[in-house]
Amino acid sequence: MVSRYDRQKCRVVHLPVNACLAPICAMHGLAVTTVEGIGSTKSRLHPVQERIAKAHGSQCGFCTPGIVMSMYTLLRNSPKPSFKELEVAFQGNLCRCTGYRPILEGYKTFTEEWEVIQNGNRLMQANGGACGMGDKCCKLQNVPKAESSSNEEKLFEKSEFTPYHPSQEPIFPSELKLVDTFDSEYVVFPGKNVTWYRPTTLKSLLQLKNKFPEAKIVVGNTEVGIEMKFKQMVYPVIIQPTVIPEMTRIVKTEKGVDIGASAALIEVEHFLREVIRIEPEHKTRIYQGMVDMLNWFAGKQIRSVGALGSNVMTGSPISDMIPTLMACKVVLELQSIDSGNIVQHRLNRTCFFPPRNHNQLYTALFHRF
Repeated sequence: MVSRYDRQKCRVVHLPVNACLAPICAMHGLAVTTVEGIGSTKSRLHPVQERIAKAHGSQCGFCTPGIVMSMYTLLRNSPKPSFKELEVAFQGNLCRCTGYRPILEGYKTFTEEWEVIQNGNRLMQANGGACGMGDKCCKLQNVPKAESSSNEEKLFEKSEFTPYHPSQEPIFPSELKLVDTFDSEYVVFPGKNVTWYRPTTLKSLLQLKNKFPEAKIVVGNTEVGIEMKFKQMVYPVIIQPTVIPEMTRIVKTEKGVDIGASAALIEVEHFLREVIRIEPEHKTRIYQGMVDMLNWFAGKQIRSVGALGSNVMTGSPISDMIPTLMACKVVLELQSIDSGNIVQHRLNRTCFFPPRNHNQLYTALFHRF
């Protein structure tokens, strides 16, 4: 789990990420929590760890750390999640052994719906059942005693679980919250084969791209990370644009919505849901289509760090979002330091990928009502 302080919204944001795709350089100024950090058998298990164990949700154990951290991150963002939020949280987690049933059954105990169901069952039992006739209810006359709910075999005993309360969680580091030093500093990490740059302004980003035309722009590292890990690709210069305001902005205007090229998919989804809530339905149908498609876009770990701009510029023929963006008739904005001009290009089926120079950067995406 990666945590950061959102200075615009004045709140701490917790994100689930894939550890194998998260470069250590990209963690500068962020708080990182691993499965070892939330609890241990040597000290005390966290309720998330305890419940997956007591609900028999771990067999080979290979997927368990990732599932534990997905659930932990969900609880840090929403202490009483819904069933739907629970299912979405595990979109990026694979389990070949359990079939997910014991995992979900154990973790449902954290949800508000589960508490409502349990309270309802207790009330029914106290009143002798849903029917006023109690055990003499006509629907129970032909049911064998062994099949009654009172004798039903339980997967686990909820009373054995350690209670969970969000107040017991570690506090976000004050040095990352009180000052913006780590957010505003221009960072360079030189290495033997790769140099990592993290500029803080659009001008410095364009200057870097002009100086290193072949440099890779990395936001979530979901494409470049795989190429370097499995294809043995080497990129001498990598540029991270995730702290540049113009690249991460998501703004609603009178004409439509402007989305920075480095805005995370999860932030885009949250923003579009809010636009859908406040705008007339005829203006937001295409946004509803984008939100629906984002639900099937990879998993939450990828959507938390991956950007819409990266998905466009990668040009993958199996992209989930590009057909939707084409249907939206979105306009891309490209800039370079030498021309000083902003070039706009509309995505369509006849010209899918915008013609550009190596020193040009895709900086934003626009959609008009």
